[in-house]
Amino acid sequence: MLVFFFSCEVWLGQDMSKIDYYLREIMKTTGWKQAELASRLDTTQATVSRWFKGAEPEGHRRDAILELYSSVTNMAAPSGVDQPTVRLIGYIGAGQAVYPLDDGTDDQVEAPRDAKPTTVAAQIRGDSMLPIFQENWLIYWSTNLPPHEMINQLCVVQVSDGRLLVKTLRRGSQDGLWTLTSFNASDITDVPVDWAAPIDWIKPR
Repeated sequence: MLVFFFSCEVWLGQDMSKIDYYLREIMKTTGWKQAELASRLDTTQATVSRWFKGAEPEGHRRDAILELYSSVTNMAAPSGVDQPTVRLIGYIGAGQAVYPLDDGTDDQVEAPRDAKPTTVAAQIRGDSMLPIFQENWLIYWSTNLPPHEMINQLCVVQVSDGRLLVKTLRRGSQDGLWTLTSFNASDITDVPVDWAAPIDWIKPR
């Protein structure tokens, strides 16, 4: 079952664990509306609204929020607190394929609650997964299963030729072959699949 991870908790320690706490404190101290706050943070009011609804800002945006909070309230925001992370193994681009990072190495991104040691993530780039998922959202998975356990479900699949794809898995024309469907790309028909992983969390950013 596909579970959307929309709580988007920020691990900042103490009771002030969500970024909307700092946004509210800034607005309360300054009297700014969301539009003014967005201008000060060099973003849009719609983005600020998403943060209030639980979407987590990217790292540099979060840093800017904490810096602004410290500036307007004369109170130090938490720093130096370890934030749980998992491996970002690549990005999801054209054809819902997972591509390695540009420098060929893995990176780290914030971990969802209850992440497993095997949890990894990929970041959506461009409009390859519209209208369901937006650019920069993170998709997390952790458990590789036999393909027959993920029939008719959206999942991460590894095709026998090594490609890693985010597709809906369907039966092929014969046993051992599978058809992979997606939102806005042609079907990939009758291919062998090594494993299929259920998507554990999807995090807006």
